[in-house]
Amino acid sequence: MRARLRPLLVLVLAALVVRAFLFALRGDYLDWDEALYLLIARNVLEGHGIALNGFPHIALGPLIPLGTAAVTALSGLELLAAQRLLAIASGALLVLPVWYLLRIYAGARVALIGGLLLVGWPALIDVAPKLGPMWRHMYAGSEPVFLLATFAAFALGEAGLRDRRARRHVLSLLAGLSLGLAYLARPEALVVGGLYALVRVLPPYRSEKGRQLTLAFALAALGFCVAAGPYVWHMHQLSGSWMASGKLGPTRVTADLYQELVRDDGRMGPYLRSWWALNEGHSHLVNPYWGVDRSTPVAGRIAEYRAVLASQWQPQGTWLSGLLRRTRDYLESLWVLGLPLFAFFALAVLIRPKVELTLRFPPFVMAGLLASLLTAWQVFVLPRFFLYLVPALALWAARGVIAVSDVKPLERYPAADRILALLLVLAGLALAGQRALGREASGLRQAGLEDRLAAERLAAAVPESEPLMSWHPRLGYFAWREWRVLPVAELDATIHYAALSGVRYLLLAKAGYSPLALEAPYVVVVIDPEVMTAYRSRVTAPGDPGHRHPAATLVPTEPLAGFPTGHVRAADGQTGLPDGE
Repeated sequence: MRARLRPLLVLVLAALVVRAFLFALRGDYLDWDEALYLLIARNVLEGHGIALNGFPHIALGPLIPLGTAAVTALSGLELLAAQRLLAIASGALLVLPVWYLLRIYAGARVALIGGLLLVGWPALIDVAPKLGPMWRHMYAGSEPVFLLATFAAFALGEAGLRDRRARRHVLSLLAGLSLGLAYLARPEALVVGGLYALVRVLPPYRSEKGRQLTLAFALAALGFCVAAGPYVWHMHQLSGSWMASGKLGPTRVTADLYQELVRDDGRMGPYLRSWWALNEGHSHLVNPYWGVDRSTPVAGRIAEYRAVLASQWQPQGTWLSGLLRRTRDYLESLWVLGLPLFAFFALAVLIRPKVELTLRFPPFVMAGLLASLLTAWQVFVLPRFFLYLVPALALWAARGVIAVSDVKPLERYPAADRILALLLVLAGLALAGQRALGREASGLRQAGLEDRLAAERLAAAVPESEPLMSWHPRLGYFAWREWRVLPVAELDATIHYAALSGVRYLLLAKAGYSPLALEAPYVVVVIDPEVMTAYRSRVTAPGDPGHRHPAATLVPTEPLAGFPTGHVRAADGQTGLPDGE
């Protein structure tokens, strides 16, 4: 046992070092979801619960912010460090359940080589020029924790089915609990977990008696409900309806639009205008993604969002053409996931006639393939959404490496397979290093640093009780202020929404969307109290031809925290703020 665990421990430690190194290259750069998770985690620590943008939030799963907040509370680390530590540890520990699955289905040798390949996988999945799923760096969103919880559930379930002692019932229950945690990270755990359960009981994989199998899955279902049930009830209480996912905004039409955006940045305009749109009264963002309110029925919000989306963009082509486009994008995504480095070795085993079907496609592989296809056809086609295929690629590539190393004259060298796998890992790390030190990654790090410094400067000049409205959530995080979404709207509508939301300070950034044409990198807009009161009390008179705002104007004033600043003040004779003033 000790001889078996020693190399496994070395693999986990190596994975920890690789992931920590890649995070060190990121600097202050935060991707969108990362910043949102940090803001929610901060609200949890401050006693506001799972909230974002001033509302209860159900679109993003709660596990990552809750886990980040827990690490901070237990260790005293700053939230950003806690989030990255959680991602590093989860990514490294993924080696354990995948190693176990590979060992029971393909043997100890394949498990060792597959585990070695997983050590460098953060590099291997980011080799494409544009579609890399980790966005040019290690990503600290939901994926590392989601993958660990998902494959821990599969490994625990398999261990329970193979154990003949009483502890098998505990293992089955733990498998369900782990899958429930995966669901709390990403809702597609329901899909991949359900497919795994289905595939596992169908021939040729079924080897247990029906009663034992039924009991095992019943206990797993119980564990899943224990972990996921409270959050499902929470979503029901907030929305008034039962739902499996809080992602109410991303309808199929949104998914089609976003898929075109991946291929063509020219679609960015309609996407931004619909996702960050205000309602006609400028009182709230129509997309329920930004928060739900018990006083507003979610069904009405969804209908309102779909109407705005339809006004911005209509699906192109037929259902069949759309399916074909998504299939093409899916195949490209598989290539991005690591096949440029693994294609030869994976094909070496997939085309070998002597390899049994169950060795090529065990249950965790079949579940991942089917779930990835369903996700591609129904939701988005992005490589980061298919990361549960990583163990499948590790299996195929490991068997391929072994097949190649067993060919003469390499068969004379006992360590040939490990050397080949290590070369693959080093090649992936070299590609990651080239990307991380390249111009694009350097620009992202610099942008993250500039945003951090700007947000901290503004925070020093703004009272702590004041929320901040900005384009990117990382500005709100670095300023350590309650963050409000900056809508994609004209200036007068934005000011109206800010006033109704109780926000006086807007930090506009040239690098992101702004309702003003900016020359400076950052501009601060401050709404004077009397204007806030006027906007809040304004009621459109009966028969008014349109939605009008109180008389106000934007007046340049003394810089605040060194930034160009304008105050929104009352002004006689004006009916609003002209667009672009």
